[in-house]
Amino acid sequence: MSQFQIRPYRDSDYQAVRQLYVTGVQQHFARACRHVVKQPWIQGSLALTLSLVLILSRSLLFSGFVMLFLLTCGWLLLRYFWRGIIKLNLMQDLQDIRSFYMQQPDSCFWVAESSGLVVGTVGAAPSNIWPSVLELKRMNVCEEFRGQGIAKALCLTVLDFAQRSHFTHITLGTSVIQTEAQNLYHKMGYRLVDTVQLPHFLAKITNYNIYRYQYQVSARPELHPQDNPLRENVTHCTRTPNTTPLQRGRTDQ
Repeated sequence: MSQFQIRPYRDSDYQAVRQLYVTGVQQHFARACRHVVKQPWIQGSLALTLSLVLILSRSLLFSGFVMLFLLTCGWLLLRYFWRGIIKLNLMQDLQDIRSFYMQQPDSCFWVAESSGLVVGTVGAAPSNIWPSVLELKRMNVCEEFRGQGIAKALCLTVLDFAQRSHFTHITLGTSVIQTEAQNLYHKMGYRLVDTVQLPHFLAKITNYNIYRYQYQVSARPELHPQDNPLRENVTHCTRTPNTTPLQRGRTDQ
């Protein structure tokens, strides 16, 4: 198991953080393709098209070429949509990480570092809707370093930050295809509170949804001894919280 430490973001991490995000999203593309193909209406449409072409052409070879053409067109369309997601997010909070996370009240961005390389990231910023809710964002771990407790350590880092900053809840979103992330959040005590359908037409017709999870910080259980080593190599953000518990109030969702 590789040794790692978690520390606040530095400007020198900029390119590595953005590249880790791009690589992580690209790695999910094949799974997204499988998700789309598994949709009943798509399987039915492909089967019906194959049958009609086969009946009309009476050629198995030609029918195979037609199916290959349709699948290729679908793959290109999905790839265009996928690249659009990457481009959009790179132009949002990841466009200026310092300004969005490190210079805003009650926000922070951390990287997991191993042997001088950035191998994981996570951000935290107050919700735009509920002032007492902290949003966990940009959770990414390099594929070669997964399964070593880095993602859990990053989650615990955000949880500790939420407690020190007097947030009552943590919220996050993860896609329907990110089953490993869903399992992690369940194990960490998050509960599924909503399913959000993306506004893009392709997302709607393929049921590509976002699952919203929430953690109640005020009901946090006692620390498990096995989690202590994950906290030993964490450097916390040192800024003073911008609000007090009374100023934040409570959020019941």
